[in-house]
Parts: sequence; C-alpha cells; structure tokens
Amino acid sequence: MTVVCSDESRNGKTLTARLLTDHMLLTGRDPHVFDCDEPRGHINRFFPARSTLVDLDRTAGQIRLFDAVLAHPSRDYVVDLPANGLDTFFTVIDNLDFINAAHDAGLELVIAFVLDKSLTSLMTARDLHGAFSTEQFYLVRNGFIGNPVLTRQARDVFEEIEPDAELYIPQIDREALAVAEEPPFSFSRFVSEGYVGLSPMVRLRLRAFLSDVFAQFQSRDLALDLGSLKQMGLI
Repeated sequence: MTVVCSDESRNGKTLTARLLTDHMLLTGRDPHVFDCDEPRGHINRFFPARSTLVDLDRTAGQIRLFDAVLAHPSRDYVVDLPANGLDTFFTVIDNLDFINAAHDAGLELVIAFVLDKSLTSLMTARDLHGAFSTEQFYLVRNGFIGNPVLTRQARDVFEEIEPDAELYIPQIDREALAVAEEPPFSFSRFVSEGYVGLSPMVRLRLRAFLSDVFAQFQSRDLALDLGSLKQMGLI
C-alpha cells in the first residue's frame, strides 16, 4: 500500500498518486485507489471503476479503508491523502496497530511524501519517517514547487531524513498539464493507445514527461523487489 501525502496542499500529491496508479496498470498490476477527500474527491474522477471515496474523520470511513486492505493484502493500493488528513491517517494507523497487522498479512506500507517549499515540510517529512522507520519512505520532489533545500538549516534537516528513495516529478508544459488534469484523462491509456485529438507538440511533451517519471518508478520497483529478496535472505 502506497500512501501519497504531504503537509501542504496543491503541490502534486494527486498527480503523483495518478502516475503511480497508471504505472501499475501499465505493468500488469491491479491497483485500487482510496480517495480520502470525501465528499469532494478528485482522483476518483480519473479512476471511477477502481477507486473508493472515504472520509477518514468518520469511523465508517476508516473501516472502509483499512479493513478492505487487510482483507485483500495481495492487491496493490494507492492512498491519495489530502494535507488536512495527514495527522488523522497516521494517528489511526498507530491506534489500530495497523503496521503489525499489515506485516502479519504480508502487506508492505510505502510512504511517498511530497515535499513542499518550506522548512516545515522538511521537518514534517523527517519526523514522519522517524515515527514509521520500519516502512519504506520516499521523498517526492515536484519541479513546479521548486527546491526547499536552500538554507543551511534546511540542508541539515534534509540530510537527517535519509529516505529509501527520491522521486522527482519534472515540470511539464502548462498546455500538456491542462490536458492531463482534465478528467477522465488517463496516463496509461495515453501510453498504450494514445489520444488522437491531441496536438503533436502536446503528445511529444507528455511522452517525454512520462518517460522520465515511469523510468524512476521502474527503478523504484526494482529496489523494492531487491529489498524483499534481502529480507528473505535470498541475496
């Protein structure tokens, strides 16, 4: 289960979650997406047939997510978590002892934290990684947000995080981004089938963007596979 999160809004969390989900689809997997921004929602509009809208402030919403995951631990899950749900989500995980239950079920938790352009965001990433040090932790940096590691203090905090991997979402042309952000645009469908109505320039820019991002995801998947083999003592 991959949880895409941040302490700030409008910094590419949903875009990252969509890219992860579409990459899973392109590699033959069967992901399910949890959109934790009920009642508004957003990512569910891109994956209407494979998403669930939940309200983490309600016990029913928490049960809907965590029970579903534990009932089918072999499936891939992507959780798109809004910034205002960050504390609630990880408090519930702690209160439910979800980590141990997930490990017992053979489920791995991956935290993909999208950095914002502030020292506070760096500190939140550091503290979250420290609180869940047994889990895979990725830092996601969005080219549109800019570099948060500009001061000496920020560099010191950044070096303390020591993520398992870093993912970089490069800037994309605004015209291409506008196309991609209009539901129900699908990155996986674009790669496998293409969109005939798009201009050649938009198609070229989208392909370059996805080639860069998906190559990083492919390396991430290889690192996860090698990590699992090491845990089993096979390498």
